[in-house]
Amino acid sequence: MNARTVAAWSAACLFIVLFTTNPAYKLIVLLAAFTTLAASAGIRRMRRLLVGVACIGIVDVVLNFVSAHLGRTILFSLPDSIPALGGVYTLEALASGLSGAITIAAAIFAAAPFSLMLQPHDVMDALPRALSRTGTAIAASMNLVSMVGTTFTEVTEAQRLRGWRPRGPASWAEVVVPVVLTSAEGSIQLAESMEARGFGSATRTTFQRPKLGNGDWLVIAASSLAAAGFVAASAMGWASDWYAYPSLSAPRIGLAPLAACLLLFVPVLMWPRRA
Repeated sequence: MNARTVAAWSAACLFIVLFTTNPAYKLIVLLAAFTTLAASAGIRRMRRLLVGVACIGIVDVVLNFVSAHLGRTILFSLPDSIPALGGVYTLEALASGLSGAITIAAAIFAAAPFSLMLQPHDVMDALPRALSRTGTAIAASMNLVSMVGTTFTEVTEAQRLRGWRPRGPASWAEVVVPVVLTSAEGSIQLAESMEARGFGSATRTTFQRPKLGNGDWLVIAASSLAAAGFVAASAMGWASDWYAYPSLSAPRIGLAPLAACLLLFVPVLMWPRRA
């Protein structure tokens, strides 16, 4: 799997999600991204991602529903004297929050292949040589995030074996402090290793830049055609926008933009399942 192919597909998904306001097309992109990840990475590797996306989506829906007192379809109302919560609660505000949650979820799932399906060095090697230092920083950051999570799990398990039990916010310092110290030590070791290997002293080297195969070109072509087709459909007026306010209405779906979004399902067939 080539990182440049993943980048092209992710860029097409993000472009369509951010280009349109119609939640129907955003939902199709979300389904394409989720299906691609499930088929290639597996549901078990996506568990933490699913929990995080669900939490973010719920917060977005609740926050918009509570704060946006707009729309004509009133579900219920609270007295205006209640701070921050008073006012009318409308179906339009709830629908707008759901649309925002779909947007966030689709964007996260579209970018998730970089961490679930690729190694940091694959992402770095896919960047142009002019961005080699940026790629190294990105790869190091991706390693740091996973290392902190692994260290947190290891320290928590070790503390529990020693009889530690969570007794409140103050007790978590016994876990957080070792995690921070271990992460700092790992960062120092990484910096020393990079310095020992001559980081920044010359141009970046690589064993062999991975070549694009026929499947990669097919995914790139489908992604480019999806983005270009959606823009053309919007220019022709076939991809109508959607607004929750002032009165809620069902989003309209056009055949041409729908076909453009369906092209994002091509990686499901082309990307192999990773162990």
